[in-house]
Amino acid sequence: MESSVTKRMVFEHFSGRLSPLQRRLMEEWLESPQHQEIYYTWLEEWENQNLQYVANTEESLQRSLAQLGEMPDQTPNEVKRSNTWINFRRLSVAALVLLSLSACFYAGSDRIFYKTFETGYGQVKQITLSDGTIVTLNAHSSLQVPRFTFLSNSRWAFLKGEADFDVKHLPDHQPFRISTERDFQVTVLGTKFTVFARSRKTQLVLKTGKVQIDYKEGNRSEQLLMKPGDLVSLDPQGRLQRREVQSLKPYDAWKDHRYEFNHTSLQELAYMLQENYGLEVEIKNPKLGKETTSGSYQARNADELLQLISQLFELNFNRQNNHVIFSQ
Repeated sequence: MESSVTKRMVFEHFSGRLSPLQRRLMEEWLESPQHQEIYYTWLEEWENQNLQYVANTEESLQRSLAQLGEMPDQTPNEVKRSNTWINFRRLSVAALVLLSLSACFYAGSDRIFYKTFETGYGQVKQITLSDGTIVTLNAHSSLQVPRFTFLSNSRWAFLKGEADFDVKHLPDHQPFRISTERDFQVTVLGTKFTVFARSRKTQLVLKTGKVQIDYKEGNRSEQLLMKPGDLVSLDPQGRLQRREVQSLKPYDAWKDHRYEFNHTSLQELAYMLQENYGLEVEIKNPKLGKETTSGSYQARNADELLQLISQLFELNFNRQNNHVIFSQ
């Protein structure tokens, strides 16, 4: 039976609202190790969106212990009954503390079992994973990897944002898998490529080697093999496009704080300002958003990039905190 498990279905599973047929699909889907990794990543996201009440265990414990010590003078029979009650209350407090500690451990288990690398707005960071793979994270991005099973079980990472990968090829040919939020998974052995995984699109540019892409087209699971120079993009509607690029420079220039424009529209640059620097951009005249520019430029921060865009398009801009308005 072909699996049609989606992120929404997994969230419904966490909420306890699956039908018997959907539960069967979930069981089959979870037989795959790569789906198990995605499952726990989505579990973390669902828990963050559905926070539960966390008891103040320290305050409760101190209050309970104080109450235990506030017993009045009693007769022997009263003392016997009181001791029984005290022991019961002590056991109850201990059980409460143990339950609270267990809940805290569960809530923090993702930090124990997974390691997350992150970058802030305008920041670029290079990291080296335990297998020797070199990853360069673009601004406002994160990469999550298992702490203890990265090499022993499988090489797997979950990406939000944009990153450049130089994957280490191992003697046992163990694959390296990268997952994103939109059912888009990349499988490689040893190669160089750049992945862009943000809300408006998912994109991969292959520099060297060969990779396999697994993605969803409607309810169907599809695969695609890429060759060097290929660019594959997946839009929010799930439509996949593949084309060959003449130059790879525009797709990793950001590592050196450079921008390679090739008939790049002002609207595309507005998206870039939002994703990399957290700016909310307003273009007063919609026609301006369609105008394009080309060239190679250096800009190390948001202010330099704003000045550059203003000069290239001969525009004025007004910035108030994180809000930017472009006008003629």
